[in-house]
Amino acid sequence: MRPVLFYVFIPIFLGIACKTPKTSAEGSKNTINSASEVQGIVGEVSELIGNQMPMVGAPAPTPRPIKATVYIYDSTHISKAQQIGTSPLFSMVNTRLVQKLDTNEAGRFSAALPAGTYSVFVLKGGAFFANQFDEKNNIGLCRVEVGKQTRVQITVNVDASY
Repeated sequence: MRPVLFYVFIPIFLGIACKTPKTSAEGSKNTINSASEVQGIVGEVSELIGNQMPMVGAPAPTPRPIKATVYIYDSTHISKAQQIGTSPLFSMVNTRLVQKLDTNEAGRFSAALPAGTYSVFVLKGGAFFANQFDEKNNIGLCRVEVGKQTRVQITVNVDASY
C-alpha cells in the first residue's frame, strides 16, 4: 500500500510545488495597473448659448463641446477672487495657479495632479468662468483622491438666458 500512496502523492506534490502562486501573479498585475493609472482630473467643457426656456414641441437645448483653456488653482475662496458684478466671471484669481491646459476639439481635458482640493476655471472672453460654489463659498471645487481620477463637467452658460 505504501508504494501506491507514494505514486499517487508524488505527482500531486510536484504539481503544487511547480505551480505559480496565485497571489503573486495577481499582485504583479495590480502593480502594473496602478503604475499606469493616473490620479487627477478628467473632464469636459461645453457651452450653452441663447434662449434656454422650455418650449412646447421643441427639443431641450443641449450643450455643445467647446475648445477652451482650463485653469486649475489651489482651492479658492470667493474672497480670494475678484468677481465681475454678480456674474460667474472673475477678473482675477489670487491663489496659486497649479496647471493651465487646453481642451481638445471635443472639449475634453485631463490633468495629472497630486491629491488635494482644487478650483477649476474656464477662460471665457478674457475672464475666468466658474459657476459652482460649496457651502463655504469656495469656487469650482474639485477633490482629487490618491489613485483616482475625478470627473468634472463644466457648462459655460454666460451667454444663455433662462
